[in-house]
Amino acid sequence: MHWIKLKTFWRPLLGLAAAALLSTGCISLFRPLLANVSVEPALISPNADGSDDVTRIRYTLGRNADLSITFTDAAGQAFAFRARRPRSPGEYEVLWGGVVNQLRVLDGAAGRQAVDSWVLPDGAYTWAITAAEANGSSQQITGTITLQGGDTELPLLNNFMVVPQEFRPNQDGLRDDWVSISYYLTKPADAVNVYLVNPAQPDVKYYLPESERVIKPGEMGYHEYRYEGGVDKGAEPPPDGAYTIVGEARDLAGNHVVVSSTLTIQEGGKPRADILQGEIEWQNEVNRVVGVPLGSTLCFTATVANQGTVPIRTAGPWPGQTYRFSQNYNTLAIANNDKSWHQQAGAWRFGVNFDTTGVDFPFRWAIGRPQDLERRVIDGTEQYYLLPGQRGQVSGCIEFDEAPPSATNFWWGGLIHEFVAVANNYVDRISVEVGQP
Repeated sequence: MHWIKLKTFWRPLLGLAAAALLSTGCISLFRPLLANVSVEPALISPNADGSDDVTRIRYTLGRNADLSITFTDAAGQAFAFRARRPRSPGEYEVLWGGVVNQLRVLDGAAGRQAVDSWVLPDGAYTWAITAAEANGSSQQITGTITLQGGDTELPLLNNFMVVPQEFRPNQDGLRDDWVSISYYLTKPADAVNVYLVNPAQPDVKYYLPESERVIKPGEMGYHEYRYEGGVDKGAEPPPDGAYTIVGEARDLAGNHVVVSSTLTIQEGGKPRADILQGEIEWQNEVNRVVGVPLGSTLCFTATVANQGTVPIRTAGPWPGQTYRFSQNYNTLAIANNDKSWHQQAGAWRFGVNFDTTGVDFPFRWAIGRPQDLERRVIDGTEQYYLLPGQRGQVSGCIEFDEAPPSATNFWWGGLIHEFVAVANNYVDRISVEVGQP
């Protein structure tokens, strides 16, 4: 009697519990794993003209599963659009424009190029959408789609060249101060990027701006990038080391091509130097004035300090050289038959200037004595460098073989980075009074 009452009491409660279980997700056990699959339209022309470029893929998952979408051509070759992507239960929708991300490599006379994504050739394909559960069970639904008039032409970066492949971005003016990156783009591209990447830090990319040319970025034709590590813009270059330099081109249809080469940076950095303490020791200077008889000399001594992280290149004439007032660094070079004394792009020199000169800093000297500098032989030519943290002593004289222009008043020193900038100017300015002997 009591047992019957208990059964009667618990029966409605059991019914409520079952309903609760169904309402909290167990009902998914009775749903199909894959349902409501459609791929429409069944004919597309993936050429980025805005008409029938894509098809819409829809499906519903009843349970957690890995989802794959493939397209198989008439020859039986399968191409993956999605490969075992984990998905939770729900409704899904994705657009497909005939592109597959299936790496292939092209080797030819124009160099090796990796094709990361590309539009499938025209033709009929069997599509298959497959859902696979962790327990090994799976469900697949298939159909057909036709591609017609697709843009399968690749935006190739032919003859991707990096010259030289080792360089020193430090503005020393030598031929390895910058690197040229060039290629021929075979068709217009929606986006082209060239960047430097450290293999040990692949997420850090240094993007390179393209040089200005008649052909604009992304247009078909020859393209060039002049890369100096950023130092010409006042920035520090990437740290020294071996890098991969990458070029990528992608068109509107989704074709994506990648090329690469190598580049090694050595002694890279923005050069920095100063006239120490901003002081020049002018001989016979009294209260910022130096009196010099005509035919006599104005002499000085100064110290230059390399305060940067890279060596800085210099060239003669050496400290101790005397100029005549009627000379300048060019005429002195000719008189001494020493071409290295002419201006050199990237060379640093200490200079003396005055306010009525027709030649900016006509009197110039190396920023240190030979014993202050490191000697190197580059391409068969002697070069001299003031190393980081080192100092160079500079001295010289100017003989007044003729009187300066009557309006001449102020004289000063400076540190010249030739064809780049005057690093220090108007240093320790004085008045020079040239009188009769």
